[in-house]
This record gives sequence, C-alpha cells and structure tokens, in this order.
Amino acid sequence: MKNRASAVLFMAVLVDMIGFGIVIPVLPFYATSFGASPLVVTALFAAYSAMQMIATPVWGRVSDQHGRRPLLVAGLFASAVSHLIFGLAGSLWLLFISRLAAGAAGGTISVAHAYIADTTTAEDRAHHMGLVGAAAGLGVMIGPAIGGFVSQWGLGLPGFVAAGLSALNGLAAWALLAESRPRKAGPHKRSGQAATLEGWFRTMTSQPISLMMVVYFLAISSFTGMTALLALYTEAEFGMNARDMGIVFSIAGGATVVVRGVLLGRLVKRFGERAVMKLGAAGLFLSLIIMPILPSGLWVGIVIVLYAFGAGTLFPTLATLVSFATDAESQGAVLGGSQVVGGLGRVTGPIWYGALFQDFGHDSPFIVGAVLVATSFLLAGKIPARLRPNRTADAAKIREAVEEQTLAPD
Repeated sequence: MKNRASAVLFMAVLVDMIGFGIVIPVLPFYATSFGASPLVVTALFAAYSAMQMIATPVWGRVSDQHGRRPLLVAGLFASAVSHLIFGLAGSLWLLFISRLAAGAAGGTISVAHAYIADTTTAEDRAHHMGLVGAAAGLGVMIGPAIGGFVSQWGLGLPGFVAAGLSALNGLAAWALLAESRPRKAGPHKRSGQAATLEGWFRTMTSQPISLMMVVYFLAISSFTGMTALLALYTEAEFGMNARDMGIVFSIAGGATVVVRGVLLGRLVKRFGERAVMKLGAAGLFLSLIIMPILPSGLWVGIVIVLYAFGAGTLFPTLATLVSFATDAESQGAVLGGSQVVGGLGRVTGPIWYGALFQDFGHDSPFIVGAVLVATSFLLAGKIPARLRPNRTADAAKIREAVEEQTLAPD
C-alpha cells in the first residue's frame, strides 16, 4: 500500500474479516442444533445480507458527507456487538438477531471501497482494491480455521472470540486510521452525479452501470448461495463437520489472498478489467458445475480454489469498473448502490439455494447457479472495453491530504 492510512485500512479489514470468518463454518451446525431446516439455515445467511443491503447505501452516503473514518470505526464496534449476541444465542431467534446486527455492521464495505477510491489513481485502483480484498481473503482464511477449532468446546464460543477481536480492531482503527476525504471549510454541499436521490437513481439505471448491476446480481446470488449451502451439502454427501468446513473455508481464504494480492494486479495490467472480470465469471461457473460430480470430500478443497479464483477476480474488477463510471464526489453513494444490488443477490441466492436443496435434490442449486453465472459471463461482454476516466490529479490531491493528516484521532 502507498500510504500509512491505507495500511491501517488493510489491517482493519483483515481483523474484521477474521471475526466474520470465525462464525461462518459454525453457523449451519449451530442453527441445526436448534432444529433449523436447510431453508432456515440459508435464511440466516440471507438475513445478514438483507440488513447489509439496507445499511450499505446509508453508510456510503453518510461517509460522503461526514468522512469515511467515523463510519468505519462505528462499523467495527457494531460487529463486536453482533458477535457477542451470536455467542450468547440460545435459540434460533437470537441467531437471527445476531445475523441482522452483523449485516448492519457489514454495510461499511462501501465505505472501505470509497476510501480506496479516494486515495488511488484510476491506473492502480484495481490493484489496491485487490490488496484490500486480499486482506479480506486472509481474514476468511484464518477466521474459519479458528472457528472450526474453537467450536469443539462449544458452538457459541467462536462468537465470543470474534467479539473480542472486533472490539480491539475498533479501538485500533479509532486510534490509527486517518480520514481519506479532504477537509472543507463551511457547511458541506453535496455535488456530483449522485448528489440527490433522483440523480442517484438515474445514475444507477443508466448505461453502463445498470448492465454491471445485472452482472453483479446474477454472479453474487450464485456465489453467496453456494457459500451458504456448502456446509449442508458436504455434510449430507460426504459426512463433513464444522471443523472440516473450517479447513475448506480456510483454503478458500488462502486462495483469495493469492488471487487478489498477487495475481489480480498483474492480470488487470495485461488484459484489462473487463477481460479479467469475464475470466472470473468463467472460474465461478466451472466451480459450480463441477461441485455436483465430485467423487469424495477430498475434492471439495480443490474445487474451492477455483471458486475463490472466480470470486477474487470477478468482484474486485467489477467494483473497479463501477468506480470508473462514477464521478469523484459520488463514489460512496454509487458504490453503496451497487452493494444494494449485491445485497438483493445475497438475500435471494441463499433462499433459492436452500429451497432447491430441500425440495428438488442436493445437486439442483449448483446447476441453476451455473446457468445464472453463464448468463452473467455473456452480459459482461457487452460492458465497454475501455472505461477509465482521468481522475489522476484529483486522486493525487486526496492522497496528499491524507498523508498530511496525523494518524491520531481528532
């Protein structure tokens, strides 16, 4: 990362995602211990996404007006509360509350993306988004391993571990994270293409952003559905447990670190964002279509690498293209809007995956998901090949302002 503030953001995302990852392999088994059906289990994943979908545009627009730093810090402390509820849950309804609270805290993802957009040039934005994505991947690699290991002493215990990590992370971010937006004297006046609700809606429904949103919805719904259902599928087909799934998700996180932290920047420089986005869609399609024909659970760890490669190249490049199509004053609002669309996919994906799994056979969700991702691949080819606005000067000024700020809290 090119400045200290970005390095602090990297660490904040890393620790936050460790806390998030700790509960993921445990959640399906925790829910079924309370008698949850497959559809209810996937509904827990959808509850997180539903609340994130509501919270994300709010976080983004508020951060455009009042700065990124306070929103990021607040989100980390909110995550700590949600994980604490998870650890204390003694029923399904408390599990749902914990997931709703975690989703509200997870709405800060658009703020993190906007922070990167504030402090990078168009030329290196995909690389920096990939690095922060690598932090998320590393967290998802470490978190599930911790959660799977700790779960042998109680399915609620991973929640307490995650709560402690999130609280410490919030304190560190409060003390060290600099503001990324330049300070302006006098009252803030919104400007840019998404300055008003009408302008925001017009921007989100115009080309090429609306086409990107369709691609995002189809891909993210299939990706999230597979994430929500994978533990139930592997338990039913191969007898895998929470500790096994901790290992599987750790492999996925490790692959994500390599893809986003090492490969993504090189691939984008050579082939461009659109080509890499299509490559990611192809990888995600293959992982979905292969999953139902695996002969044993040992192969899950191999396919999950392909799954991570697809997501690790598709989603960062798509977010970068959305950023390129957005003016500098509207990054938080428009990227937040993209997360609303993604949130719809994250809500509906687990639901229809769970319903198909429960009523139409264990293989059916992966087949339907593969068809949707194949459709997103075809639509991605219609996105303009050259979409790179010249905001180098503005980004340089923003980075200079960040570097001049101290890392101490205001």
